[in-house]
Amino acid sequence: MQRVRKVKNKSGKFTYDTARLIIYGGLTGVICGAVLSLFLACAKIVTSFALDLYKHSQDAPIAVVCILILSLLCCLLTAIVQQLCPSSKGSGIPLAEGSARGMLKVKWLSSAATLIVGSFLAFLSGLPLGSEGPSVGVGALIGEGVGKTAKKPIEFRRYLITGGASAGLAAAFNAPLTGIVFAFEEAHRRFSPYILLAVCSTVIPSVCVFQAVFFGLGQIPYLHSLGIHAGGAALAFLPQTEIAMEHLPLFLCVALISGIVCALFGALFNRAIPAFAKLLSRIKRTELRLLPVFLLSAAVGIAAYSTVGTGEFTLEHNAAGTGLLILSAILAARFVLTALASGSGATGGLFLPMIAIGGLIGAITSRLCGLCGMTDAYSANIIMLCVCAFFAASVRAPITAALLAVELTGSFSNLLPCIVAVATAIAASEFLKTEPLYERMLEDLQKAAPVPKGSLNMTVCGKVSETSVVLGKRIRDVLWPYNSLVIGLERDGTAHVPDGETTLCEGDVLTVTAENVQPDLFKEQITDYIDIPDHLSSDDST
Repeated sequence: MQRVRKVKNKSGKFTYDTARLIIYGGLTGVICGAVLSLFLACAKIVTSFALDLYKHSQDAPIAVVCILILSLLCCLLTAIVQQLCPSSKGSGIPLAEGSARGMLKVKWLSSAATLIVGSFLAFLSGLPLGSEGPSVGVGALIGEGVGKTAKKPIEFRRYLITGGASAGLAAAFNAPLTGIVFAFEEAHRRFSPYILLAVCSTVIPSVCVFQAVFFGLGQIPYLHSLGIHAGGAALAFLPQTEIAMEHLPLFLCVALISGIVCALFGALFNRAIPAFAKLLSRIKRTELRLLPVFLLSAAVGIAAYSTVGTGEFTLEHNAAGTGLLILSAILAARFVLTALASGSGATGGLFLPMIAIGGLIGAITSRLCGLCGMTDAYSANIIMLCVCAFFAASVRAPITAALLAVELTGSFSNLLPCIVAVATAIAASEFLKTEPLYERMLEDLQKAAPVPKGSLNMTVCGKVSETSVVLGKRIRDVLWPYNSLVIGLERDGTAHVPDGETTLCEGDVLTVTAENVQPDLFKEQITDYIDIPDHLSSDDST
C-alpha cells in the first residue's frame, strides 16, 4: 500500500459545481430572506402584544385573568402542534445541525410550518425563548425544500441546508459574519471551501432581501417603534466606550474574572436544561409536561413584567439603573425559567435568552466594579464581555462569540477584552467539563427519533464516475453519508492509503464503510457518491 499522490482535477466539474451551488444557494437565500423577514416581523408584533398585556396586569386585574387563560390555551395548542410534528419541539438549531450533518431526516414543509406556529404560541404566552432558533431551523428546512424540489443529491441538499441555517441566524441578528462563521464552528465543526461557498451565496442575498423588507415595513410608524427597520445593531442600546490605554490592564483583569464567572454559570445552565428535561419526562402527557413552564412564566411575568419575552426588553430595561438585589432576582428568574422552558420542549430559541442571561450577569458585574471604583462609562462594555463569555462557555463556539461582540453592538471598541473573556470562558469550561449545549441537544433529538428496523453495518466498493458528486473534491471536503468512512482507495490498479487531502479522480475505486444504517436508504444515498454493483455487502446486524 502506498500513499496516494495529489492529482489536479481537469474535468471542469469544480467550475460546474461552483456555479450550480451559487445559483441554488442564491435562490435559497432569497426565499429565506422573504420568509424569515415576515416571520421575525410577526414575532416582534406578537412579543410586543404579550409584553403590553403583562404591563397592564400591574393595574388591571382583568389582564391577569386574560394572561392565565391565554397561557392555558397556548399550552394546549403547543401540545397539539408537537403531537402532530415532534420535530417542532425545542430550539430549531439542533434540528438544523442534525439535518446539515445528515443525522436527521424530517419532512421539511410540515416541520417548518409547525416550528413557526409553535414559536408564535411561545411568544404569545411570554415564555423566555427567542426567535433566532426557529429562524435557523426554518432556514435550514427551506434549504432542504429547495434541494428536494430541484431533485438534487443528498450531499448538495446538505450544503443548501447549511446555507439556509446560516441565513436564518444572519437575519435574526442582522449579523452576516456571525451567520457565516456559525456554519463552520457549530453546524459542521469543520472548514470546507464548498461550505463557505454555499453559506456566502445564501447569506448575502438573504440579508439583502431581509433588509429590503424591513425597510419597507419600517415606514409604518407602529412597526418602526417595535424595531422593524433596516440596518442597526441588535444591541444598539449598549454603546461601547473606547477603552483608555491606562485603563486597559484593569479592564483585561475584569475580562478574565468575567470569563471565569460566566463559565460557572454556563456549566450550571447546560446541566440545568437536561436535569429539568429528565424531571419533566416523567410526565407522559405532553400538555401536562408543558403546563408548569407556561403557568410559572405567567406568574413571574405578572410579578415582574420585565422578565417577559425573548430577553431584549429584559436586558434593555435593566441594563442601567436597577439595583443589585433586583438584578439578582431577575437573573435567577430568567435563568430558571429559560432552562425550564428549554427542558420542557417548548418551541423557541436560546440565543437571545442566553444573551439576556449573560447581559444580566454583566450588569451585576458592572455594579460590583462600580463599587470598587471603576467608572460607569464602561458598564456597557462589561455587559458585552459577559454576553460573549456566557455564550462561548455554553455553546463552545469562541469565534462566533467574539464576532457577536462586534455585530450586535456595531463597534470594535471592545473586541480585545471580549476575546480575552471568551478564551478564559472556554478554558474554564474545559476544566469544568461542560458539554456543548447544542451538541447535547442534538444527541437527545437523535435518541428521541424513531429507530429504524433492520439497521446494519455495511461496507461497499464503488467507482468514481464522471457523474459522481465527489469527482475533483478532496475526501475531507465531501459531506459523506452519516456514520460512513472511506477506508480504502484503488487507483490504476494500485491500492493507496486515502487521507483527507486526497483528491478523488474519475476511475478511483473507493471502499466505504458505514455503521448502523438502513441498507435501502444507504444504497440510495451512496449511489450519488460512487457507482456500485447491484449487490451490497454488509456486516453483521447491530
